[in-house]
This record gives sequence, C-alpha cells and structure tokens, in this order.
Amino acid sequence: ADGKKGGVDVVNARGKSGGATAGGGYEQQQTQQHRGGLSVPGQYSAAAGSSGSAGPYGQQRRSLRGDDSNVPGSNKYSQQTGCLPMPSKRLSAAYNTSLLDVRSSSNGDGANSDNGTISTTDTNNALHYLTKVRGLNTKTLRKYGVGRGYYNFPSNNPNSSAKYVREECVTFPWIMRASEVHEQEELREPPGRFDWVDEEREDSSSSSSSGEVDGDGKNEAERKENDHDGEPPLEKATGPWITRRIKARSLNHKGHQRLDPPGGGWGLFGWHTVPADATSVVVTEGEYDAMAVYQATGRPAVSLPNGCRSLPLEVLPLLERFETIYLWMDNDGPGREGAEKFANKLGAKRCLIVTPKPDQVDPKTNKSPKDANDALRMGLDMNAMLESAEIMPHEQLLKFADFREQVLHEIINPDKYAGVGVTSLPVFTSIIKGFRRGEMTLLTGPTGSGKTTFLGQLSLDFAEQGVNTLWGSFEIKNTRLVSKLLQQFSREPLPIGQPDKLEDLRALSDRFEELPLHFLRFHGSADIDAVIEAMNYAAYVHDVEHIILDNMQFMISRDQMKIGGSSYDKFEMQDIAIAKFRKFATENNVHVTLVCHPRKEDEGVRLGISSVFGSAKATQEADTVLILQNDGKRKFIDVKKNRYDGTLGLAPLHFQRGSGRYTEKPEFDFSGVKETVSSASRKKPASGSATTAPTSAPPTKAAARQIATKAATANKAAPPKKKAVAAEEPSVDFDSRWSEILSD
Repeated sequence: ADGKKGGVDVVNARGKSGGATAGGGYEQQQTQQHRGGLSVPGQYSAAAGSSGSAGPYGQQRRSLRGDDSNVPGSNKYSQQTGCLPMPSKRLSAAYNTSLLDVRSSSNGDGANSDNGTISTTDTNNALHYLTKVRGLNTKTLRKYGVGRGYYNFPSNNPNSSAKYVREECVTFPWIMRASEVHEQEELREPPGRFDWVDEEREDSSSSSSSGEVDGDGKNEAERKENDHDGEPPLEKATGPWITRRIKARSLNHKGHQRLDPPGGGWGLFGWHTVPADATSVVVTEGEYDAMAVYQATGRPAVSLPNGCRSLPLEVLPLLERFETIYLWMDNDGPGREGAEKFANKLGAKRCLIVTPKPDQVDPKTNKSPKDANDALRMGLDMNAMLESAEIMPHEQLLKFADFREQVLHEIINPDKYAGVGVTSLPVFTSIIKGFRRGEMTLLTGPTGSGKTTFLGQLSLDFAEQGVNTLWGSFEIKNTRLVSKLLQQFSREPLPIGQPDKLEDLRALSDRFEELPLHFLRFHGSADIDAVIEAMNYAAYVHDVEHIILDNMQFMISRDQMKIGGSSYDKFEMQDIAIAKFRKFATENNVHVTLVCHPRKEDEGVRLGISSVFGSAKATQEADTVLILQNDGKRKFIDVKKNRYDGTLGLAPLHFQRGSGRYTEKPEFDFSGVKETVSSASRKKPASGSATTAPTSAPPTKAAARQIATKAATANKAAPPKKKAVAAEEPSVDFDSRWSEILSD
C-alpha cells in the first residue's frame, strides 16, 4: 500500500491488547488495493485459542468494497443480511495494539511539546502526541480503544496533488452493541438487517420460562406486575460489542480524515464506555475532548462523528434514554451554532450547554479554553464547568449576558465568523469574506454566462471543507450536473469515450461519493412548499448548511400562478417564493443561494442591481447580491451588495476548459508581450519602405499572433506542430485580445 493511491497500512504488531486480539495478534497475508479507499490485510491469522475467532464475526477475509458474499469465511452478517459495510473485527484491536503495546525504537522524543509539531524520527509519534501534547494517559486511551494506523491521503504539494502520501494517523473506533446495530439497520431506507445469535438473551428467556429468579429475587412475571409506569421500558442493548466504523485522523494534517470503511454506518466515539445505568452523558465536538472529560471527571463522555457540523439521525436512538445531555462544543461561532442546533434536535429541555465563564481561564495566559481538551491541559476544574452549564435560553428571548461572550469573541476574532470561504477564488473571498449560515445570496447573470459552472465550483469548495451542501437543479438534470461536477472535482477532462479509463473513472467516483453533497430530485417546475419540505428534511436529517437553488424562473411555472382562486402575476409569485426561502434560511440557520435570471438587456451591457428579474423584493431580502458580468472582453463576478461588512468590488474570472473551473488568473501568462509589441509598434519604417500601405500585417495583428503562439507553447511541453497552430489561429480574436491588453 505504501506510495500507491488510497491505501492504509497496519503497523505489524504482535501480542494481546486487552484480550481483544487473537492469540498471536494478526498476520498480514494479502493486500487488496483500491484508489481513494484503503488497503487492508486481506487475511488474518486465526490462531488456536483465539477468543476473537470464535466470536460472531468469524471473519478471515474481507473485500475492499464491503462485498463479502463470494469470500469464504467472510463476515456472516454482510453475507446473509446485506447490512452496511463494517471494518474487520480484528482491525480495531490491531490499531490499538500498535499504539499502546509497541514500544518506540527511539528515545520517545517524537514531538515537540512546545509547539505540538510531529517528528518523523519516532516510530510511535501518535503515542507521544496523545500523551505529551494532548495530555491523555494510556489508561484513558486503552479504555476508549484509540489506535494507530497508516492511511494514504492526496498530497498537499501543488506540483504533486494527484499523488498520495502515506501518513501516520490516530484511529477512533465507533463501538456499539449488536442490538444497536440491528436497530440502525432497521431504520435505514430501504431497511437493512443485522442478525446475530444472542446467547445472553437465550439464557434469560430460558430462565424466565422455568420460573427462575434473577439476582434480586424477582422473576420476569413479578417484574411485569410491579411495572406501573404506563410506558414500555427501553430495551436493554444486548449482543456482542461491534466496531461499527473507524475514524482516522492524520497527525500532520488536521484536514486529512477518513472513515473506514466508506459507506458504513454512524456511531459515537466512546459509546462503549457509557455505563448501562447512566442517566446523563457529555457530548463533545471532538474525540480528544470526550477523553479529556472522562479523564478529568470520570463522567461518561462521547464525541460526535462529524464534529459540530452534523448529528446523524442514526445515532439519535442511542441518546434517547438520558435525562440530561451536556453539550460541550468548541468555544467559537460554529461550535455555539452547533450546540443550539443539536439541543433543538435532542430536546432543548434536557440539554445543558457548557461554555466557559469569565473566571474559568488559563492562569498563565488569562485566556478561555477553546474546548474540553484545552481545559484539561490548562488544569481547570472541569467538574465545575459542567456544573455551571446552562439550559439554552428561549429562542425569542435573550438578555445581553446570554451572548456577551460571543459578541466579544466575534470582535476579537472576526475571521472565525466570516463564513465559509471559496478556496479556489481568494480575491472573491476577500470581498465577501465568506458565506455565512442564516443568510441568503442572490446570483444573476446573462443566459449562458456560466452561473451553473460558478455555483458548481463553489459547492465543491464547500464540500471539500466538510460543509454539507444540497443542490437543487431545476434547469438541468442531475446526471448532467454531476458530470460537470466530476470534471471540476478531478481538475482535468473526463475520459469521454475511453473504455480503457473506466477504472480511473470509478476511482474518481469513489472519491466524489465521499463528499457531503446531496441533490434534490425536482426538475423543471415544482411546488414551492414541496421544495421547502425537502429542504427542511435535509437540514434536519443531513444537517445541511448550504443550499443552492438553480433557478427561480424554472422553479415557478405558469400553472402555479393561481392560488386559492386568486390570480397572481409572475412578480408576486416570485416575491412569495423569495419570502419563504428567506424565512427558511433564518429559522434553520442555513445559507441559501438562489439563482434568478436578469431582465432583458442589450448584449454586452453591464448589469446592475436593478437588472434582476421581478420586483425589488429579491435584492432587498438578499444579504449578498452577485452578478456574473461578461462585457464581451472580460468575465468577472461583481459584488453589488454585501450586508456583512459593506465591501463591494470585482473579482476576475478566467475559464479553464480542461478542468471546467474558474480561476482568477489567466491560463496563460502574457507578461512581457506588451512591452515587446509596444516597442515594435514604435519602430520607424526602414528607408525606402512605404509608410502609407505596409506590406506586412499591422503591429496589432502581429503581436496577437505572437500571443497565440506563446499560449500554445505554454500549453504543451513539446512545441506544437505547424498544422496544429494553423488550426488554432482562426479561433483567436486578435483585435479584442490586443485591445484588452492595451486597456489593461
């Protein structure tokens, strides 16, 4: 797997890890490769006397895609019931052994505790990072099943972005009972199944049938007779412990994370550490925070699978039994927004939000802790912080003390509240600062100006930053839209009509499928209320943060202009729709980007804010108004309204045909040509030559030909053939290109 696309390598480790591994650990026999996924041991040894080999999995080989139906000795659950893929039972134990039971070959100074940087000289950098930098002890790490593995991620080097590099990762398993996995599978759409043999349940049923009593002297009949609550008790989780999925985080790059296997189910890190009789639990944003809470307070603590961005619907049943849930998110804008959103999702009356009080600061720096792990390293009283947690105030009633700290934090750290930026368009981002939740953006531009292309690039930038994004394409079908997105995602042309490139295309699709992108099924005209209902579902179930609707005119059809017997003109109908989308964005704290066509204007005329089709309500309700301008010479995005800080301006756009994306710099560098051509145009004609009717081409045409030749040379490593250049020349508009250079 080393050095190849998409792999994971397991550190060779032998020995037991809390009795979880087979007698001799595991042995790597075969390796399967897959781009963008992982390569795992294809076969594990089943040593004699192994407690794991007799368990419910009995898995000796697994396929990469989770399809074990044709593999002898495979996971019987996947084979018989078709549930979502899960990692090998032994993989998590192997990772844990690699972290805690393999000693470093060096002196253990693999990290610098002053700045938290990771050294490559230590063979167990992960353990040093967790204990010395994060302040966690090995007892906590072992209890939570934390491990170490090696995964391949795309290189951060701009010159080798298509290559993968091998990185040491910390692994976090999501472990739950078999009955809880079974319940999750039943809730799926379409429903799945997860069956297992529960020896504990069989023993208990046989005891009840024979009249045997439990440890407290009561049999099952007495229990039912004495139960007067009137509500069915929550069924106790049963069955063996199952690793639902493994989350891997790179040590060197915070953004490099992976869920193993792809397409698996959802869980909570640390769930297996929560006692069955616990009535309260602490839910944190990150894995290090959950372990910090447990280590400092002894209270049960779990972490969300996706940080503050989402609380998957599948894990909600796990949290139903708790009377009190402490939400300890990061002390920043996104963390506070996530805490409020999750409290509404879990039930605001039983949720307490943990935020540092003014006196709970680092005694050395006098700064508030950013999260629970910071509080641990600062030596703060984390029990006191939990005891001071408060219920979320009424959504329509506030006092200054409720948001005082947020106001001060926003003033001191404005960049953290600027919203999600567009990484591929930095000039544009510097103007609008970012796309913020709870706002609405209106985009307009002439027909065929590239609005969908622009929004496609934005949606990929958001998704690659982990933002759950919903696409509503009413103008073009989803299949064609996704084809455009695939080209933009790959940053190169798609292999159209090349069957030999099918495997590469499938690998690209696998990587694309991991992005948090969702799509509405609507196409053409649609009922606005039905669209709003689907958006509400996506915001609740998938925690969508940004919604793109393209576009308003296609969504509203003529047969929808009669409501309740009254006839509405198209302007009034559009105003009603815009008001509903504005209300949705505010109430659900979701950013909505809406595309609206402009009025009929003369070709080449720059559009203004009054050019948007319909009444002024569209631009009044929008927080940001963007116009994609194209005056025949240049294309740029024009920020006409910016309610966040009032900054307006232009950002250039240059279309790259190969990648299907926009950049803010031209594809070819024409610097130096102007000076050459200008000096050539100032040359005096040679003696005896005519000054009125030159036989050669005018200087502007000659210069433009130089530009075209230079562009063709820059586009290919080898110089183009003469015939190819001749074929390119007619497509170059020499006069407009030269006029543009002179105007610049």
